[in-house]
Amino acid sequence: MITLKTITLRNFLSIGAVTQAVDFDKKDLTLILGENLDLGGDGARNGTGKTSLVQALSYVLFGVPINSIRRDNLVNRTNGKGMMVTLDFNVNGIDYKIERGRKPNILKFYVNNSLQQSKDDAQGENKETQTAIEKVIFMSADMFRHIVALNTYSEPFLALKTNDQRNIIEQLLGITLLSEKAEIVKTLLKNVKDDIQAEEFRVKAVEEANKRVKEQIDALKRRQSLWQNKHDLDLTSLVTEYDELSKIDIDAELIAHKDLSIYNEKRKQIDAYESVLARQTAWKQKRDKDVKTLEKELKKLNTINIDVELQSHKDLALYKQKTKDIDSLSKLIDRSAADEAKEAAAIDRIEKEIKELEDHKCYACGQEFHDDKHQIVLDGKKKALTDAVIQALTLHGQWVEHTGALSLLGELGDKPKPHYKTEAEAIRHSSEIDNIQQQISTKKAETDPYADQLLEHSVVTVGSMPITHYDTEVEAVEHRSKVANLLQQITNKHSETDPYDEQINDMEKSTLQEVNFDTINKLTRTMEHEKFLLDLLTSKDSFVRKKIIDQNLSYLNARLTHYLDKIGLPHQVVFKNDLQVEITELGRELDFDNLSRGERNRLILGLSFAFRDVWENLYSPINTLFIDELIDSGLDTMGVENAIAILKDMSRRRQKSIWLVSHREELAGRVPNVLKVVKENGFTSYNTAVDIE
Repeated sequence: MITLKTITLRNFLSIGAVTQAVDFDKKDLTLILGENLDLGGDGARNGTGKTSLVQALSYVLFGVPINSIRRDNLVNRTNGKGMMVTLDFNVNGIDYKIERGRKPNILKFYVNNSLQQSKDDAQGENKETQTAIEKVIFMSADMFRHIVALNTYSEPFLALKTNDQRNIIEQLLGITLLSEKAEIVKTLLKNVKDDIQAEEFRVKAVEEANKRVKEQIDALKRRQSLWQNKHDLDLTSLVTEYDELSKIDIDAELIAHKDLSIYNEKRKQIDAYESVLARQTAWKQKRDKDVKTLEKELKKLNTINIDVELQSHKDLALYKQKTKDIDSLSKLIDRSAADEAKEAAAIDRIEKEIKELEDHKCYACGQEFHDDKHQIVLDGKKKALTDAVIQALTLHGQWVEHTGALSLLGELGDKPKPHYKTEAEAIRHSSEIDNIQQQISTKKAETDPYADQLLEHSVVTVGSMPITHYDTEVEAVEHRSKVANLLQQITNKHSETDPYDEQINDMEKSTLQEVNFDTINKLTRTMEHEKFLLDLLTSKDSFVRKKIIDQNLSYLNARLTHYLDKIGLPHQVVFKNDLQVEITELGRELDFDNLSRGERNRLILGLSFAFRDVWENLYSPINTLFIDELIDSGLDTMGVENAIAILKDMSRRRQKSIWLVSHREELAGRVPNVLKVVKENGFTSYNTAVDIE
């Protein structure tokens, strides 16, 4: 069991000199949300440093980030030095600790609090120490990106070149272990060959004499083995086929074929009758439906009193004209009243001005006014007053006239509501009724076009379909001859004798000289065994390789199918025996690029989950899983829901610590834990309660 416990970060990317720590061993689902206070907060999620946690984990384990960032650029740009990442973890009960940093370069590896010393002292780039770390976690950086740190920065597996895909799958399925074991076998094989050479030199004289004879015997034995294997396989095959054929009651089979012929003929008659009957039924239903529709329309028309309808149209015309008249008079009355009010205001103003002038005061400025112009201005104002009064009386007379006319029109009353929109439609009412009545009569008088056809078909009954073993009666007839032929072949096989046994015995007893080959034979057997092992470990067509692929690939495909079904991807995705991926939908083969963005992300998630299950099944469970913005990228609501359900189930049943990096704040209510990543004044901090020693 690999348990990642605590990671601490200092001067890593946007994290400053204040050390940040995160506890990985939560056994729960945690949402990582960002808040960029430098951009105003309140919804600003980008650039906070959420991905820094995943980058740091990759860097501390493997010395490289998950993407193409240069290692020197991992150092905080503001502080420029003192970058350090520390990881505490446990593997199968043993505590480990990694300290890795830059400026200065540092790489330290502790086992049970004991610092491991290395012969390779390259600061921060210690290959020996890195090899020791990867041996403990039994995982490469490439595998880490596909089973622990799922992200949008790394190239998806199905977007990789074929060779790169194969390398990943071979790592996952344990095939690369075969190469490591092959090197050990090669060393053992070389030692055995050296021992054989020394022993052969000692017994060379006797061995040379017997060499040709032994080669002949070995050749005969190989042929004998091949003959015996083929003999046994042939006999087993013949017996199996004979047993299967003997289970068939051929007399009953022949009767069933005759019954099937009768059944098929009756079935044809029934199908023909049912076809005509179905067409007749459809015709009747349409006819009855048409009649009901016409009758419904006729009933609706008969509810209308056409005389009342025509009068209603006349009343409506009068109503519309009266409406126009009332509207016109109302506007004239309003205008006369408004004009009269204006004149009244003018009269009032002029009267005030005249009073001021009669008191010898200027109506404009209020000063005393005694010059020659005084009487002229006063007379002018009096004339204006007379004109205004005359105009006011005229306007009032107009108002009285319009008001009287409006009164004579009387009340408008209710607006007539005829059935038809136009009078022309109402006039056509009677002819429409006659037309519909004619259509109804015509429909009811139609002749059934299928009645005569039904009379041509006789009604027959048919039981259940007879079951046959053979597809054709000819095959059934040939059954007896097949059985007799197989029985004869079995008898002949039993009577066959080994053609090599006598030859081998004669050569071993009379031709070979007595030589002590015990040591050489033992070494030779060891060498052959080791050659066999080496071939099994190195050959692409070896039994071991195929066995590993068959067993582990079957499990991989089963888990992949499980997750794709859970996450809601309708496509079939299968790894074939040549380790290539086949994507199909409804029988049509697709490429990865044929899929939509959401479909690709569903497949990426399902594939990574399946990879992880295989890895844990073959090697060791690991407690931590990161999913960096894959759920944000292209997944619809259902896709997000399905992904969250899988992650919750994984964290609950398998006790996994799952970290979900996302911009979706709405997910906070769907998960038990939220890690807030806050960026303020250029530096990132985590709201975590982990103690820093």
